[in-house]
Amino acid sequence: MATKGAKEMIVNKLGFKSSTPKSVEAELEKVKKENTQLKKNLDEMSKQKLRSPCPDSDKSKLMERIVSLEMLRERNSQQLLAKDQEISSLSRQLAAKGGEVVVSLQKQLEQSRKEAEQREKLFQALSQETEDLKNKLAAAAKRCQTLGKHVTDVQALEKNQHWLVYDQQRETYVQGILARITELEQQLNQAKQALHQPHKDGSLEAGPLSPTAQRNPDEFLKVAQQELEEERVQGFRVRAELNELRAKYEERTREMIRTQEELKEERQNSRQALGEERKLATERAARLQSEMEVASARLEEERKRVTEMMSQVNLLQKSLLNQHEEQKKIAVLEKQIQLSTKDFENEKLDRQSLQHQLHKVLKELRKARDQITRLESTKQQRETRFSEPSSYEKLDRGRLTIHDHILNPTSPMKGPGTLDESILECPNCRALYPTSQHRELLAHLDYCFN
Repeated sequence: MATKGAKEMIVNKLGFKSSTPKSVEAELEKVKKENTQLKKNLDEMSKQKLRSPCPDSDKSKLMERIVSLEMLRERNSQQLLAKDQEISSLSRQLAAKGGEVVVSLQKQLEQSRKEAEQREKLFQALSQETEDLKNKLAAAAKRCQTLGKHVTDVQALEKNQHWLVYDQQRETYVQGILARITELEQQLNQAKQALHQPHKDGSLEAGPLSPTAQRNPDEFLKVAQQELEEERVQGFRVRAELNELRAKYEERTREMIRTQEELKEERQNSRQALGEERKLATERAARLQSEMEVASARLEEERKRVTEMMSQVNLLQKSLLNQHEEQKKIAVLEKQIQLSTKDFENEKLDRQSLQHQLHKVLKELRKARDQITRLESTKQQRETRFSEPSSYEKLDRGRLTIHDHILNPTSPMKGPGTLDESILECPNCRALYPTSQHRELLAHLDYCFN
């Protein structure tokens, strides 16, 4: 955009209608055509002047035209110099401004790249920390669950095993005592029946007694009662122990229930603490995720900004390249303008030389007309004075001499009507032509300059 504006400014200051180099070429072609037309006009006017006398009005118009062209050339040369200076100053300003803008944009781009790299590193660090925290939290939760299950299972298994062994032992012991009590009660019943029935009936129904019981039944009864009492006392003691064991069992059961409740409460507390930790970890993870999203959004914005700045830098580089190309084109146009100016100067010099030579030719033509007029007047005087053939022969000889002198000015002519001899020179190749051969000189000039 800056290159286009500078180009339009330069073109507007140069005064061209179009913004392309074709306009300048068209202007130069137009000037060349005008110069060619002027040459043709000069040639035609010189030919007409050779054929017939040139009026003073045409001379004045020609001089005015030459003067106006000279002034126009001076004005154009001044304008071209001023425009060349403006073009050079604008080119320097544009180059300076473009360099400063590119340097500032490169600094901003480098700074934004560094910020983007720092944010990328921070984003990666936060991502790594979040991932580590998630992994640690998952491992801790898994380990807590495993340990809780393991401790609970182990404690429950140990307690169950101890209580099963103890219950089996006590059950065996109680069964043995109950069997012993039943056996003693049967023996006591048998002894009582043997005491109340006759000896025969007792021997038949109760079965055979021991020899000690047959001899002294009272002692046997007494011993049996003592044993029974001992067994009763032992049974009472066993029952008391059993009750005590039951009480202990119940107490242990209550303790186990309380321990289970405590363990359950501990589990609930641990689960609650774990849930809170999970909640905190989730919140922290969400916060880190939001921060990561914000950082990623900022990073994306920075990337877009860097992309835009890169596109701007590319556009500036393209504009600078276009500016260099335009400067090259401007330099080519300046060279063309200089060449056209030089051509215009050469045209002016040629025109001046042609004008000078035209003045010389006109001067020679005036002299020739004056001489022809004088010769014709002398001829008429001679014709009136002399009527003999010899006089006509002399007059013809004089005419032939004058005609030869006009056609060949290099030959000397005697008498007062002799033409002034002068030499014309081609300004381009320096070829020499006598005044009498001015038409050949004009043809040579057309050929030499074209």
